[in-house]
Amino acid sequence: MKVLIDTNVILDVFFKREPYFFASAQVVGLSEEGKIEGWIGATTITTIFYLLSKTLDNKRAVENVRKLLKIFHISSINRVVLEDALDTQFKDYEDAVLYQSAIHANLNTIVTRNPKDFLKSNLPVYTPKEYLALLNIL
Repeated sequence: MKVLIDTNVILDVFFKREPYFFASAQVVGLSEEGKIEGWIGATTITTIFYLLSKTLDNKRAVENVRKLLKIFHISSINRVVLEDALDTQFKDYEDAVLYQSAIHANLNTIVTRNPKDFLKSNLPVYTPKEYLALLNIL
């Protein structure tokens, strides 16, 4: 299954945000182990680098981004994705961009901590806990 993992799930892991850390870390682990085909948006990488560089030194931020690039496939964000995102009924443009990048990459589902941000999605949307339950992992 090709799964877009939202930025907030990755941030939950990096910043060990409770009570979300455990389930989010398991989803990331499934990607790392190759049990699911995990994808993140190109903007997720830039957002994470920015936030990590503010809390860690630049060298460690680079190391962590390199790890992400080894674990995940990256969904493209180009002019078509950006234009299509403008035509969605999403309240948040960033979420619309991630959604359209998933659509253009032919992904199957989205895992996010905030499913309400993807109410207009034509793809199934799950929280990390819901996704793990779907896979019978919890």
